[in-house]
Amino acid sequence: MKKRIVQWTPTALVLFIIGFRYFSQWCLLTIPTCHKTWIHGLYFTIINPTFSFAIFFVPIAIILIFVSRQIFNSWLKLTAWMLPLLIIYIAMTPVSWTGIGLNLFPFYRDDVARAAGALFAAVSLLFIIWKYFSLRRHTFKK
Repeated sequence: MKKRIVQWTPTALVLFIIGFRYFSQWCLLTIPTCHKTWIHGLYFTIINPTFSFAIFFVPIAIILIFVSRQIFNSWLKLTAWMLPLLIIYIAMTPVSWTGIGLNLFPFYRDDVARAAGALFAAVSLLFIIWKYFSLRRHTFKK
């Protein structure tokens, strides 16, 4: 039972991120005191890109609930080096057009977050499938 609780952590985190985005959007649109607060300041720079990344991660988080503990731990090792690289890549891109005429990046932070989320989900899915079949083949050889 305890191992399944640990494997629920990515799903709970993703659902929290999605819920927080909708809460902050609701707060900004309906409550005047939310305007010009920390939620308003973080909405376009952090909350929206994190939401874009999390949407692609939902199927992987659900799959991780049902995989074996060994596959989950291997996936965590993959995530330990892949996620910081993707966060740095997302943080390097501008939030919106700078307006000075130099458009070095033809894409913005939300676009990069979507692409990084899709890349992370695809690599994670391929890794989980590969690890599942390699462990299965290894157990049949014994």
